[in-house]
Amino acid sequence: MGREFKAMLAPASAPHSFKPKNIYTAVVKTLFSLYDTVLVAAFFQFLFCVLLPPGFSVVPSAVLLLGYAATSLIHYLTPSSSVNPYTQHVVPGRATAQLPGPSGSFGAAPGAQGGLVVFILGVQWNHPLGILCPGGKDVSQKFLAMNADLLRRREELGLLSVNNWNGASLETATSTSITYYFRDVESIHRFAHEELHRKAWDWFSGRRYKHIGIFHETFIVPARSYETGYVNCIPAGLGRGVVRCEDAGGEGQWVNTLVSADTPALRTQMSRLGRDAQGNPKE
Repeated sequence: MGREFKAMLAPASAPHSFKPKNIYTAVVKTLFSLYDTVLVAAFFQFLFCVLLPPGFSVVPSAVLLLGYAATSLIHYLTPSSSVNPYTQHVVPGRATAQLPGPSGSFGAAPGAQGGLVVFILGVQWNHPLGILCPGGKDVSQKFLAMNADLLRRREELGLLSVNNWNGASLETATSTSITYYFRDVESIHRFAHEELHRKAWDWFSGRRYKHIGIFHETFIVPARSYETGYVNCIPAGLGRGVVRCEDAGGEGQWVNTLVSADTPALRTQMSRLGRDAQGNPKE
């Protein structure tokens, strides 16, 4: 029997959160990458130029650029600072995700604590106004309401991890998706037939917005049939997962799924899948 896997993060009294403490990064820096926000900033710049003498027209952009440069320099010079939003939640070293048992122990066998279900839920705004299109805000609010309900009931529904992703895979489409990791598909099915989801679906079906698309994908993964690898990452994917364990150092502790991959049983992709070097399942 090998050594028990070592947790990378300590148990906590509430689910682990990896949101940056410094809101500047999440808001100001995205001005340089979000098309809609740049347009809004350009509009206010235009008003500034119209209402004030010409010499003041450089003030808004100069202030923004100076703030961007100053904070970037501070973050560059203090990479280990607790307030650096780029490094404050990074888990150093090699890690992988394993599900803990009821006691909070990970055991010594990869993927031995059961399978999981990956459920991806997404929406596309196929419209020039993006999320500001007719019905866009209402769809977004209903998505957020269902997500909030799932997070409130994560222990009841066996919800392990939640990841939000935004992108524009098509030049004419703005999309967002949420990837959920569950213990079983039965919980997803039950939630889909509850009142909150049924009302949202009936509302969407009745509106028939041709410029708004929604999608989902479900993948049922048996035990010892999944593996993950992270190196110097802010927890992502299944690595963001938490499980409430009654006996993990105290009643009601939440245990993160990340464990150290610096052990023979977790060092390679095949070993994490419980297979030998040729890909054959180990007994």
